[in-house]
Amino acid sequence: MKCLLVALPAFLLASHLCLGDDSDDTLKFYLAKSDVVVLGTIASQPLGLVWELGVVHYCCSFDVSDVLKGDVKLKGKTIRVNIMRFEMDENDRSPLVAKGKECILFLKYARGSFAKFRTADFWFGLQQPSPWMAKSLTRLAEQEIVEPVASPDKE
Repeated sequence: MKCLLVALPAFLLASHLCLGDDSDDTLKFYLAKSDVVVLGTIASQPLGLVWELGVVHYCCSFDVSDVLKGDVKLKGKTIRVNIMRFEMDENDRSPLVAKGKECILFLKYARGSFAKFRTADFWFGLQQPSPWMAKSLTRLAEQEIVEPVASPDKE
């Protein structure tokens, strides 16, 4: 019993210390970089094109099941996207870049491109779908309308 009384507070303290940073700064930053954030499914086999070493452009169709930020009229539509990623070999390829895979895309409008949208970031533009992340992004996007995110260099 004495061992339990010592172990329980230690466990509770350790579990509290293991909690991640609960701030939304990272999500706010990527929302600010994006014109549109959507949840959905890659509808066509992505065609990987390389115009410069280490950068692959995956052009494909994307079925939008939910709009987390941006033009809500895109919900239920199929859009053309350019998923841009840093990749040097097959080990760098994300398993999410395939027909039928569900994901969250952080997008910018593409100008003069085959696709109407391109990922807003090479590293973070394609994300594993998560209901918790989707809810947080929607909440933060609604707050952004009222209180825009300050640029990191203005602090």
